[in-house]
Amino acid sequence: SVIANRRSIRLFSDTPVPDEVVEVLIDAGQRAPCVFQSYTVIRITDQNLRSRIREMAEDDPALSAPVWLLLCLDLRRTRRLFDLINERNVLKADKHPIETVEMLTELAMFAENVIIASEAMGLGSVLLDWPLRDPEGFSRALGLPEGVIPLYILCIGQPRENPPLRPRLPRELVYSVDRYREAKDEELLEYLKEADAALRAEGYLRKYADLDVNLTEYLSLKVADTKETERVESAVQRFLRRSGLTV
Repeated sequence: SVIANRRSIRLFSDTPVPDEVVEVLIDAGQRAPCVFQSYTVIRITDQNLRSRIREMAEDDPALSAPVWLLLCLDLRRTRRLFDLINERNVLKADKHPIETVEMLTELAMFAENVIIASEAMGLGSVLLDWPLRDPEGFSRALGLPEGVIPLYILCIGQPRENPPLRPRLPRELVYSVDRYREAKDEELLEYLKEADAALRAEGYLRKYADLDVNLTEYLSLKVADTKETERVESAVQRFLRRSGLTV
């Protein structure tokens, strides 16, 4: 099925995707479950802007895709909507954890609907988190107003690769009935071992990250608490707070 065979695609052909197809994908995204629809989507077509984004994204190979959709959390429009409904609304409070989680979830469900619709139309896709890591830079590049928070670039196009299905945690580690099931260390280590073997067979990390390391080493680098990650995390936190995203 479409969902069972979904894989992230990072190498695309330059075959254009018609505007009508992109509009169908956006419509599919909007059919996702929602309350506030607190997202806005900006398609990036300007070549100068694309060049600037490539620099910020370190020439990510996935940016070979013909369609780039910048997915933003839109607190600006949501605030205006809330103000029209009720002047004493929760977004005027210092913290609004329920609404924050709901709005982020809505954006994620919008993105997933677009991804599945793309797959159903024979297109590939991948989500890139470069905007989340540098929201200030992306906001400046696009001239985004306060309250519009860039989070992801969704790249869509005709695949130029046919990768295998990538490993996932065993079902029993993510699904249980009636009560939470604690994962055992040996189960997690066994998953890492099996996932590493599968990704090495594909040449995944060498192909996409130009790294000759195993999965555990790669994840260790990715989650390490360093001065650089502290700097980036602090900058993102300041931007989110300034934009009104608080928990």
